[in-house]
Amino acid sequence: MTNAAQDFRNQCEQLESVLNEVKKSDNYMCRLLKNAVWNEDMVVEETIVFNGTGAEFVELIGPLLMSGKWTVNDKHAVKAFLRSLYSVFQICYDSKKEPLTLGSLENLVRNYMDEHRESRSHLGY
Repeated sequence: MTNAAQDFRNQCEQLESVLNEVKKSDNYMCRLLKNAVWNEDMVVEETIVFNGTGAEFVELIGPLLMSGKWTVNDKHAVKAFLRSLYSVFQICYDSKKEPLTLGSLENLVRNYMDEHRESRSHLGY
């Protein structure tokens, strides 16, 4: 057998080995997915509409923010907290207007925290 043919054979054997590993992984994933329990609420994202001003929303979440009894990915990061809330809540005081933006919510929270400084030092702002 020529060198080229031997090299080709070696490559085919390596590819066959990789293909077998892919098939094993595929079978494993199929078994996992077959036994998975799919809930409707795992797939559909629900949005909560807060029918009030941004300032009213911040007044409601402010005590939670200032309490420090929360974490996002094991950290007290206010911006991450707000991003998480923003993914669930739409703040809209008038149904004919656009919901409050994340940047506006961050500004309102910053102002709230400036007014309530006593607990601010241990939070992520």
